[in-house]
Amino acid sequence: MDKKSIGIIGGLAGVLLMAASLFARIPWYLGAILIAASAALMWADGFAMLKAKGPLGFRERLLRMRMSGAYGVALCGEGIGAVFLLLGLAGRLLYQSKLRQFGAADNGYAFRKSLGALSGNYAVLLAIGGAFFLGALAVLLYLYFVAPAANMDQRLQKIHRKEARAAQYVAAALVVLVMIFPIYWMVISSLKSSEELLLAVPTLWPAKFQWGNYVSVLKRAPFQHYLFNTLVSTFFIMAGETILGILAAYGFAKGNFRHKNFWFLFVLGALMIPIQVTFVPTYVMVSRLNWLNSFPGLIVPNLVSAYFIFMLRQTFMAVDNSYLEAGKVDGMGRIQTITHVLCPMCLPTIITVSIITFINGWNSYFWPKMIAPLEKRRTIAVGVTLLRRTFAGMETSNYNEIMAGAVMAIIPIVLLFLVLQKYIMTGMSKAAMK
Repeated sequence: MDKKSIGIIGGLAGVLLMAASLFARIPWYLGAILIAASAALMWADGFAMLKAKGPLGFRERLLRMRMSGAYGVALCGEGIGAVFLLLGLAGRLLYQSKLRQFGAADNGYAFRKSLGALSGNYAVLLAIGGAFFLGALAVLLYLYFVAPAANMDQRLQKIHRKEARAAQYVAAALVVLVMIFPIYWMVISSLKSSEELLLAVPTLWPAKFQWGNYVSVLKRAPFQHYLFNTLVSTFFIMAGETILGILAAYGFAKGNFRHKNFWFLFVLGALMIPIQVTFVPTYVMVSRLNWLNSFPGLIVPNLVSAYFIFMLRQTFMAVDNSYLEAGKVDGMGRIQTITHVLCPMCLPTIITVSIITFINGWNSYFWPKMIAPLEKRRTIAVGVTLLRRTFAGMETSNYNEIMAGAVMAIIPIVLLFLVLQKYIMTGMSKAAMK
């Protein structure tokens, strides 16, 4: 067995030893020492070749580092770590100030209540900042010392590529786990009993699957009615935004009228105005039209989307005008040109924005809650919030049923994404080409 194989085995053993230190009384630095020794053994030949060919200067090493994609990621990690460390240090200073104010012996309720977000969580902030900072520093040191040695030997280059690929897979797996865990927790919480859900030590797997939670939700709330209202309103909102967005985007991209860019900037300005600003005048208008608790009240104010117009305008501008002129030669009018030329060529973007519109309409909460408070036109997002069980004016802990309702609410969105996910990246990339 050569030195490289021994080094790889020793490095893996060091990683396992550091992982075991989290669950057993094993010093973590033993694993770090084993990893450092294994790395020195594994890269001994490369460092010897690097020394024989002459040491690289600081500028040459820095140039090699900047050519690597990991260099920018490491610098970003250093910045994030520095921010968290500064916040943690500020929290530590505030904690010491509060401790002197209340006295060293008084660490009771009044002292804990006086702690803010920084002073009460300074240890967590310091730990996160230290993890980011040290991890990014390790990457920079690796690029500065190890990467030049790897470039001197083809065998080391192969090992280097395998390590980089493995690190990418591990990082991607960690990101996926962080993003999926809330959904996983929601699903398993919907299958637990109320007693198990409120345990002091949470369980990652139900002791007994409570499928009756879904039956209880269907009995306690008319989810079928909520589903029908949501489907109808979301479908017409998506259809209206699609048709009007395509026509408006065609005018801004291929039209020729005065002050076109000014009016487009005016449309973009609508993206910066939150719904809370326009809510009052829109609500008054809908109320005077007698559209409260009705489908027109849910649909009409949302028929136009500035985001939809912007995305399609950018995509339409990437289409060469020669295609439109060829359509005119064939006798097509403007509507036929849009439907037979532009839309087929920009179909991925149209589908992508339609999916986003569907998700926004399905998850809409603020406007449906205000405009349709009665059960007649209540949507599913509002209906989930009304699943809290009450007794004598007090809310009881039926979070398992609330989680079950949330799971049923997201199923259509998940299915839609799984079916049409291939269009999303294609549509986004085409919209960003212009």
